[in-house]
Amino acid sequence: MKKSLLALAVLGSFAAAAQAQTSVTIYGIVDMGVFYQNKAGANNNSLFSVNSGEMSGSRLGFKGSEDLGGGLKANFQLEMGFNANNGSGAQQDQGSNTLFGRTSTVGLSGNFGSVNIGRQTDFAYSGTAGGINTFSHAGYVTQFSVVDGNKQARLQGDRTNNSIRYDMPAMNGLNGGVMLGLGQQAGGGSAGQVYAAGLKYDNGPLAFGGDYYQSKEGSTPADRNWINNPAVVPTSVATGGAFVGQTATKAFTLGASYDFGFGKLYGNWSRVKMLPLGTTGNGIATAATFNSGTYGSSSANNKLDLFEIGYNHNLTASLKLLTGLAHTNVSFVNGMPQGRLNQAFIGTDYFMSKRTDLYAVATYVRTSDVANPLAISGTPATGNPGNLNAGSAYGMGVGIRHTF
Repeated sequence: MKKSLLALAVLGSFAAAAQAQTSVTIYGIVDMGVFYQNKAGANNNSLFSVNSGEMSGSRLGFKGSEDLGGGLKANFQLEMGFNANNGSGAQQDQGSNTLFGRTSTVGLSGNFGSVNIGRQTDFAYSGTAGGINTFSHAGYVTQFSVVDGNKQARLQGDRTNNSIRYDMPAMNGLNGGVMLGLGQQAGGGSAGQVYAAGLKYDNGPLAFGGDYYQSKEGSTPADRNWINNPAVVPTSVATGGAFVGQTATKAFTLGASYDFGFGKLYGNWSRVKMLPLGTTGNGIATAATFNSGTYGSSSANNKLDLFEIGYNHNLTASLKLLTGLAHTNVSFVNGMPQGRLNQAFIGTDYFMSKRTDLYAVATYVRTSDVANPLAISGTPATGNPGNLNAGSAYGMGVGIRHTF
C-alpha cells in the first residue's frame, strides 16, 4: 500500500512538473461595427454596412511554449482570421483553403533570440517591441484606411509563406532581425523568394525604426500578395519564362513616435516600388502591381510614397482621441501625371474595461489624377488615371471590440 502511494506521489510530481514547463494560451479578438460611406460601388451610391475587423482584424489563435531547460524554449503560434459579421474565413489565399491565414509558426527561443519557421509577417507588423506599425494611427480602420497597410504602403507588414525568421534578443530597447521566404521551386534559384529585415529602438518616450521587404517573381511565390493577385502576374512566370526570379516589389518603411504621457505623437514614411517587368507589343513599359484597377488602369502605377503624421490624446484614463493625416503620391509608368491622395482621420476609443472598447471613427479622402479608393468598391473605368473617379469621399462608423 505504501509503495502504491509512493508511486502515485512520484507520478503526480512528474505530471505537475510537466504542466509547469508547458503552457498553451487560447486568445482572440472579435471586432464589429456599423459603417456609412457617402459613395460606394460603380455608381457611387451611399452605403450602410456591418463589417468585421475595423479596428483590429477578428481572429482566433493558439500559442504555447515548452521549457526545454538551459534557457531554451520551443514555441508555436497558430492564428486564423474570420469575418465576425457572417462567420466566414479571412486572410485565406486565393485558390486554397488556408486555415491559419494570419500566422502558422513553430520555433525555438533562448538567449540567442528566436527562430521561427512557417507563415508569418515581416517586421513592419510584428517584432519583439510591436513592429513598425506602432508608428501609425491607432485606427487601422480597414473600411476607411484605404491607403494604409497591405493595400498600399503595407505598413501593417506582409504575410509570407515558407519563411524562416530570426529575431535578435532585445538589448536596451534595440531589437530587430531578418527573414527569408522560400519560393519552393526545384532549380528555381531565387524565384518566388522574399528577403526582409527590420530594426527598432523603443526605450522610454522615444521610439524609431525601419523595415525593408523585397519579393521575387515565381510560380509559387512566398509573398502572399502575388498569390492573391494572379491577374497582375505575367503569364510567362507560371510557365517558367524570362520574368522568373526578377524583383517584383520593394517596400521601405521608416517611423518614429514620442510619448508625452498625456498623448503620443507619431509619423511615418513608406515607399512601395513595383518594378517594370517587360514591354507591350509597341515597346511601352508595363509594371505589375498589387492594386491593379484601383489607382489607375491595368498595371499603370509603379511607385507609391505615403507620408503620415498624427497624434493620439488621452482625454481620460479610459477615453482616447485619435487623429491622423496622410498624403500619398502615386507615380505611373509612361509619364502619366502623378496622382495625389490626401486623407484625414479622427476617432475616439472608449475602454469599458481592459478587454472591451467602443469606438467611433470618421475619415475624409480627396484625390487628384487618381481614383478615389474609398469611393469605388467595384472596378473603375479603364483609361488614364486622370479620367478615373477622383474627387472626394467620406465615411464614418461606430463599433465594438472585445479581446480574450
